[in-house]
Amino acid sequence: MDVGTRRARSGARRTVVVAVVAALLAGCADFSGSEAAPFTGPPTGAVTTTKPTGPAMPSAAPKAPGPCIDQNPLVLATCLTEPTDLIPTGDFEHAYVAERGGAIMYTTTDLPNREVLRVGVDTSGDGGLTAIALSPSYDQDRLFYAYVSTPTDNRVVRVTPGDEPKVILSGIPKGATGNAGSLLFSGRDLIVATGNAGDANAARDPASLAGKVLLLPSPGTVSPVRPKVLATDGGVRQSLCGLPRGGPVFIADQGITQDRLRVLTPNSPASVVWSWPDRPGLAGCAVVTGAVFVSESRTGKVEMLKLPEGPTTADGEPIQVLDRAKYGVFGRLAIGPKDLPQGVTTNKPAPQAPTDDRVVLIPMPGGEATTSDD
Repeated sequence: MDVGTRRARSGARRTVVVAVVAALLAGCADFSGSEAAPFTGPPTGAVTTTKPTGPAMPSAAPKAPGPCIDQNPLVLATCLTEPTDLIPTGDFEHAYVAERGGAIMYTTTDLPNREVLRVGVDTSGDGGLTAIALSPSYDQDRLFYAYVSTPTDNRVVRVTPGDEPKVILSGIPKGATGNAGSLLFSGRDLIVATGNAGDANAARDPASLAGKVLLLPSPGTVSPVRPKVLATDGGVRQSLCGLPRGGPVFIADQGITQDRLRVLTPNSPASVVWSWPDRPGLAGCAVVTGAVFVSESRTGKVEMLKLPEGPTTADGEPIQVLDRAKYGVFGRLAIGPKDLPQGVTTNKPAPQAPTDDRVVLIPMPGGEATTSDD
């Protein structure tokens, strides 16, 4: 399909309208004192343009048929292989998705996915390429930061298409489990969450990098300076999330005795916002104004916690947003255009749909999905 046809179709299509939570998050935390640069365009230098009023919502009109085309308008990307993380772009049709085998894919809703780059990884256990983040100066340097497993350790690297990865932080313990990491920029500083490598004692040990949340100020190449520890006692898997505009940073943590949603505040230990004694398998989180979404790998649910009074006070029990019947199981979540959450499914090797695995726009609870002419 040529570009002109796609634009003509896009201009005539209807859009899905989803209600947005209106409560404000209080108690913003600033770990760096600077703002990250906004994302624009894929790494080839092409720029995704949008109207001044913002990106249109996903199309409700029928899509062109194809083996990797999903007619559900909330499905934003398809046919992914073990997706582990995603970075939404400035519109609903594109995203960067990390695959555990080492590829970073650039996805388009109605065109084939394109491999942007590939890093060598060790996928034994639950390792591999498990997290990605864009450089705060991505417009100039085209750098991706990645959390990867090697045969001997887990590490953070930075890489740009066509170049070899440069090590930022190495020596993160590796185990039979607990090798997945998470990355989040706070201004120009990189926050890194590490798995516990299957060792709860190491997660509590201040001398170990396992099961920690770390701060790497303005990360360059590998340095002998030890990163600052922001939180300890992490579980087998931790996922970071925060508002793109800055504010509190949350940790979705698969703990040893319970799963927890924790929040980081400056100069204080991470505090628990909510805990799940039944250990549903927190896999990802995403922050919107006044609430945090969490995905659960064991139950297959996506839930939302309202936080109208600030980041440490949950207003009542979690609200179920999705169960596994609709899209299957979700892994990592992220916030995309219009401050709406998205997530990657992790259904294979037992796919929920022929187009699995997918990137899906997650509906807001209480908001009705309607269509209107564009």
